[in-house]
Amino acid sequence: MKGILLLLLSFNAAAADISFERGDTIKTDEIEGVVSVTCEQNGQTRTLSLSCYDIALIGGAYGKIIARNGFIDADWVKLRREGTSTVKGAAFNSSTQQTGNNFNLWIATLFQRPLLIKGKNLIHYDFSKKNQSVETGSFEVEVVEGEFRTCARGSLYYYSSCPPSNLICGEYFRKHNYCR
Repeated sequence: MKGILLLLLSFNAAAADISFERGDTIKTDEIEGVVSVTCEQNGQTRTLSLSCYDIALIGGAYGKIIARNGFIDADWVKLRREGTSTVKGAAFNSSTQQTGNNFNLWIATLFQRPLLIKGKNLIHYDFSKKNQSVETGSFEVEVVEGEFRTCARGSLYYYSSCPPSNLICGEYFRKHNYCR
């Protein structure tokens, strides 16, 4: 009986702490600004002005899963936020104890759903090796409000047709270092 108890205690001690690489609290910043856009299309010049607004995750909209203080022998991890049915998966590298690819944490489009929302998020994980589950559990991540910032007025020039406004605003914010 003592042998079984010691085995269970050593197994629990080896369990890793699972989280996103940037930790369990992630901040958002509200950013806004105005950009003038000039596009050339079929020899014609088109000029427009766009008001851009975004709620951006500090550190970017994508993130990796990392295992700390333990070891997980797995080749794949699946994540699901409590209250949703959407499951996201990525290859897991046992040597580095992290995913090779990033998870979409924040971007919502017609074809993508973010893993996180504002507030507390309970994330369920399932690590597997060769399609056999090796460790399951959950961790909590909180998305909190950060600062409100306004970028300086900007301008962009395209030598082709104007891209969609979300791409224009994304480039504008990147070029202005997200209004920092």
